[in-house]
Amino acid sequence: MSRPGSGAEQVVRVENGFGYGVIGADLHVFPDRGPVYLLSEYDPAAGPAGRDAGWLTAQPSRLLNARFQVVDFTGRDRERAGLAAWRDGAGPRLAATWLHGPGGQGKTRLAARFAADSAAAGWKVVTATHGSGTVRPSPGSQDLRLDGAAGLLLVVDYADRWPLSHLTWLLSNQLLHRPLPTRVLLLGRSVAPWPAVRAALEEAEAATGDLALPPLDDRGGELDVRRAMFIVARDCFAARYGLADPSVIEPPGSLHLPDFGLVLALHMAALVAVDAHTRGSRPPQDMAGLSAYLLDRERRHWTQLYENRLEGLD
Repeated sequence: MSRPGSGAEQVVRVENGFGYGVIGADLHVFPDRGPVYLLSEYDPAAGPAGRDAGWLTAQPSRLLNARFQVVDFTGRDRERAGLAAWRDGAGPRLAATWLHGPGGQGKTRLAARFAADSAAAGWKVVTATHGSGTVRPSPGSQDLRLDGAAGLLLVVDYADRWPLSHLTWLLSNQLLHRPLPTRVLLLGRSVAPWPAVRAALEEAEAATGDLALPPLDDRGGELDVRRAMFIVARDCFAARYGLADPSVIEPPGSLHLPDFGLVLALHMAALVAVDAHTRGSRPPQDMAGLSAYLLDRERRHWTQLYENRLEGLD
């Protein structure tokens, strides 16, 4: 496969299988299971723009998927500044940080925002996806050459789910061992796997550190931050539902409760508020009620699909 203007040509021939190749990096493959991991160029166009609103709203949980980026990124200014300082700081050429926090804290979205910031600053941004049991990208080649880049940023989401041996293969990839400044951002819910990964990185003379993503409760003016995040999420969800004036949907009075220290909890509250408004119902105010509401909507969707078979619909 050739890329216009790239100056490189790679031939990927596949018979009865999946074709994937990289330019400028190693490709580690199990003989019986396919790639150990997949490397992909960061795509600044990735996001919700091209996604069908009807498909998203049929199951509201899709709107909460961080990968779809339905909600505009907001907040976390301190963490963004800290990551930028780590990226641009002096020290060893290779440095790695383990970003960790509970599920729903916003790690994936923060990493995506940092990736966009880094790409805008002239860095080559690459994402690594564990190859076993994942949905693979379209067959073809990934151009991972670093020509003209200020540095390389590699983002590894769900790093705590990778076997250590697979992460070691990734960290030995020639892509990470070029003269340019190289930063590896690994994301995980738990910090438990980090010491073993850190030991592997120290053999490569890499600088290492970890960053715990704090809940929203740990900062001043927390209620103002929560309200701002709720309003941004409400407006983004309302746009998907076709609501002209989302301001008529007020934030719940329970945002001060500890449960709403998670970014995901605020997004759930905003989504339920919008969905309930379109249905003329009153949204629940606590996390248990919000979860039950969304689960009921999921169950209704799947029940409807199941019952449609009686009408000859697939």
